[in-house]
Amino acid sequence: MKIQKQKAHFQLSIIKTMFLEKAYRGNNKWYLYILTLVIVFAAVQAASIPLAVYGIIMNPEILSGQSANILAVTNTNLGLALMLFTFAGGVFALLGCVKWLHHKQPLDILSGRNRFDVKRTLFGAAVWGLLTIILLGAQYGFSDTSTLVFQFEPFNFIMMCVVILIFIPFQVAFEEFIFRGYLMQGSILLFKYRWVALLLTGFAFGLLHGSNPEVDRFGFWVAMPQYILMGLLLGLIAILDDGLELALGLHLANNVISSIVVTHDASALQTHALFKDMAPQASHMDTVVMLVCGIIFIWVCNRKYKFFSKINLWGKVEREVVE
Repeated sequence: MKIQKQKAHFQLSIIKTMFLEKAYRGNNKWYLYILTLVIVFAAVQAASIPLAVYGIIMNPEILSGQSANILAVTNTNLGLALMLFTFAGGVFALLGCVKWLHHKQPLDILSGRNRFDVKRTLFGAAVWGLLTIILLGAQYGFSDTSTLVFQFEPFNFIMMCVVILIFIPFQVAFEEFIFRGYLMQGSILLFKYRWVALLLTGFAFGLLHGSNPEVDRFGFWVAMPQYILMGLLLGLIAILDDGLELALGLHLANNVISSIVVTHDASALQTHALFKDMAPQASHMDTVVMLVCGIIFIWVCNRKYKFFSKINLWGKVEREVVE
């Protein structure tokens, strides 16, 4: 009987040792969060020096202020690689601060499981990738395709794919680690409730993309709801599944496919994609479609991992039963 009680208590402890509960581990002084964000920002800026030098070489007018769009250099594969490399600096700086300033394990901000589940990430990427391909097929299959130009250049395309497969994971990891991991847990320490952390990080994620050229091209009230919805969707998935694995897979598939298949002049990444849309359009219907795809994604993933019954989105996050 005593052994059974101990076993039951151990199982309860494991159940309650969840992703957001790990926020209470380590040293969580408020100034460490500020210091970490400063260090991460500095690391990203330092990692962007090669990009800045390359941009100046490619377009000297940047120095005179006549052309300040340094992201335009991503239309070359080297420029794309250098731009995405800046996120690698942020990833390593963030994980280093988590370990050496907060005295946590990097896994603590990534997952509630005892190891990072790569299979979950691959599954999430496969599901969202299939949804994205179907959506792109429907979008261009039932609309005017006269503005869609096939621009396949074998060498440039292959080199671009290599760059994307190597460096896009750093960009995706940086955004997921800092928003769905570090800042979401920080929000839990302040406000205790999952839904508050979800809203804060979701809106912050969307607003961070406010300087993207898509916002300028399509308008704030058309583009921004899509970014915010994506932030909320990724956050909800991370909370429901008790970790970043599925959200990382979704985000990775979204960015890789959008970089490889179709590009346009208003895109943040000017790549050697298979197609170029010469007259891209956007509307509020795109936000509705994204919402529907998000619901389908969560439904499919829940069928496999059955996470709906495990997490109370509205409940208060308490300290772990066992540290």
